Amino acid sequence: MRSKSLGLLLLVACSAPPLVEDAGTAGGGTAGGGAAGGAAGGATAGGGSAGGTAGGAAGGAAGGAAGGAAGGSSVEVDLVDAGPAVPIDGGFVFLEGPQWVPARGALLFSDVTASRIYEHTPPAGFSVFRAMSNTSNGIALAPNGDLIICEHAGRVTRTRPDGGSSIVAAAFDGGTLNSPNDVVVRSDGTIYFSDPTYGGTGTVGTRGVYRVAPSGELSRFYATASGQPNGVALSPDERLLYVADSQASVVRRYEVMSDGAPVNGVQFVSTTQGAPGGSGGDGITTDDNGFLYVSTSVGVKVWRPDAGYVGRIAVGRTPANCAFGDPDRRTLYITAQDQLFKVRLNVTGPY
Repeated sequence: MRSKSLGLLLLVACSAPPLVEDAGTAGGGTAGGGAAGGAAGGATAGGGSAGGTAGGAAGGAAGGAAGGAAGGSSVEVDLVDAGPAVPIDGGFVFLEGPQWVPARGALLFSDVTASRIYEHTPPAGFSVFRAMSNTSNGIALAPNGDLIICEHAGRVTRTRPDGGSSIVAAAFDGGTLNSPNDVVVRSDGTIYFSDPTYGGTGTVGTRGVYRVAPSGELSRFYATASGQPNGVALSPDERLLYVADSQASVVRRYEVMSDGAPVNGVQFVSTTQGAPGGSGGDGITTDDNGFLYVSTSVGVKVWRPDAGYVGRIAVGRTPANCAFGDPDRRTLYITAQDQLFKVRLNVTGPY
């Protein structure tokens, strides 16, 4: 248990039609299957028949595929046996940005308000990784071992394994960024990050999501005057990019071109859909089967790659972000307000 004295006091909208009208239905049939019921006070599974067989009967090709496609050739996450997330440690202020670093055998995460980055070495080790983090939020690991860090101070930075650092992005089109929030890195080094106004407002004039090419060129592919783009995540094959908008309570999906450019953005799911409701959409991640994990007001909700709702992982606090970790990549770490949680799953996820 770490010393508690260390815890200081945190578009242009695309007009394409939604990908699905309801995360639990497709083509008139049941899309969100999964096991019924749930552990008491713990994880709850999505309604409907397992595998979406009812959807196949009632809704034809669209409904049937939605229920069963994701689980047919891959392992579906078992939320019932997983149960609720359990707390590891508390006494922080507002946690975000979990990222497992294999070279360190540890999880890094931000205490945004305290402007610190902590390191958790399982099972019980905690230490300060960076005492002054410029109100860091999202952290991502680049293929070469660099840490890409979003800072609410208005920039995205790179920290090399030797400790050297540099600025990745701080301005666009003549204006300063707002408060970079979350980040993910493709295997070729392409960086995607969100820039809402939760931690400050720059002069860039809009809230958006950006791409940094391996050459360093910065471009914006999503802008909004009313939403708050937040979590970003790639599919396992890196052909899809997901972007959560907390204000709009939706997750958008983009196709990723061979050069890393996101195109054809559509609404993937509304985070209000699926029991027990809720809203928002903060940090997100995917597992190795392409299932999407979304931090919402009622826990971490899970959707299949076809937008079928699986269920949720209950958390004792409102979660802000989540990421897979541990050497076997089967632990989902969850940052939730002043506490760090974890849950063991039957599936693996990326670092």
